[in-house]
Amino acid sequence: MQTSNQPTDTITQTKQYPEPKHIQLKSRPKPYFHGKSYGYLLMVLCLFALLGAWIMQHSINAYYLQTYHKSSPLSLLDRYDAWKTGGDIGDKLYAWHGDLTSDINQKNQQIVDYFNNNLAYTPEYQAMMAKSLEFTPTVQMDNVGVSEVQPDNPYVLHSGDEIFFAGDSMMQGVAPHIQKYLQKNYNIKSVNLAKQSTGLAYPSLFNWPKTIEETLSTNANIKILVVFLGPNDPWDMPDLVNGGQLKFQTPEWEMGYRQRMMDILDSAKNHNTQVIWITPPNMKKQKLNEQMIYLNQIMQDELKRHHVLVIDSRKLLGTSDDIYNDYLIQDGKSVKMRTSDGIHFSVKGQKLIAQAIQDQITIIP
Repeated sequence: MQTSNQPTDTITQTKQYPEPKHIQLKSRPKPYFHGKSYGYLLMVLCLFALLGAWIMQHSINAYYLQTYHKSSPLSLLDRYDAWKTGGDIGDKLYAWHGDLTSDINQKNQQIVDYFNNNLAYTPEYQAMMAKSLEFTPTVQMDNVGVSEVQPDNPYVLHSGDEIFFAGDSMMQGVAPHIQKYLQKNYNIKSVNLAKQSTGLAYPSLFNWPKTIEETLSTNANIKILVVFLGPNDPWDMPDLVNGGQLKFQTPEWEMGYRQRMMDILDSAKNHNTQVIWITPPNMKKQKLNEQMIYLNQIMQDELKRHHVLVIDSRKLLGTSDDIYNDYLIQDGKSVKMRTSDGIHFSVKGQKLIAQAIQDQITIIP
C-alpha cells in the first residue's frame, strides 16, 4: 500500500511579548538643607539667652563686677527704661522664689512636727513616758532657755519685738537657725534680708547702709540688728565722694570702708537698735585669708570705737591664730565646720555661729 506523505504545514508559533513600556522613574528629591533648622534653633537659643540676660541682669552685673572689679558691659543699657524693667522683673522673681522656698520649708517643718507629736510614738509608748515623768522631780519651766535679765545687757527682745539680719551668703546660712529658734520658742518675728555676693564695697550692686536705714525707718519693732559682712569686700572699690577707685589696703580705702560701717551704726543708733556684728572667719586660700586678716583688724577697731558687740567667728571655730581649719574639736571629736570651698560654713558651723548669737540675746516673753 502506498502511503503518501502529506506535507505538514509547520506552524511556527511565536510567543507574543507585550510591548515594552517606558517606566518613568521619579526624580530623586533634592537633599534636605538642614541649615534652616540650625538657623531656627540658633535664633531660639539667642532669644532665650537675651531674655535670660534681660531678667537676670543684676546677677550678671554682680558677677562681672566682683570677678573683674569693673562695671559690666550690660550696665550701659541701664539708661533705657525697657531694659531696667527686666531687672525689676528678675528681682520680683527672686523674691517670689525666696518666699516660696520659705513657705515650703515651713510647711515641711509643720508636717515633721505633726508626725513627731502625733504619729511617731504609739499611745502605749506615750503613756509609758507620761508615767515615767511622774517620778521625775518637777522643774519650773517658765524661764527655761531664757537668760536672766542683766541691767547692763541691752540685747533684749520683748514680745512683739523683731530682730533684723543683714549680710551675705554667710548670713544666709546662719540666720534661719536663729529665726526658727525665736519663732518656735518665743514667737519672735524677724526680718532676714541676707543676700549672697553682697558687701560694703559695691553699693551700686547692693547698698547695705541705705537698705538698713530704710528697713529701720519703716519697722519700729526692730530692736536688734545682726550684721555679717566682709568676705565679698577685699577689692578695690568706688570712691563715693571724689569718684574713681580706692585701691584695696590703702589709707583711702580704709577710710571709705570705715565710713560705710559708720553709716550702718549711725542708722542703728538713730533708731534705738542694738547691733551685733559677726566678723569674717579665716579662709582656706592664703591670699583671701590675708585679706580677711586685714579686714578683721579694721572691723574690730571701728566696732570697738562704737561699743558694738562683736562676735569673732575665728575664735568660735578654734582658729584664733589666723590659720584656717576645716575641723573643730568638740568633746574630743573632730567636727567639720567648713564646706569644701574653704569659705562657707557647714550646717554644724552655721549652728555654732547661730548659738553664739542666741547666747547674747535675752528674751522676755
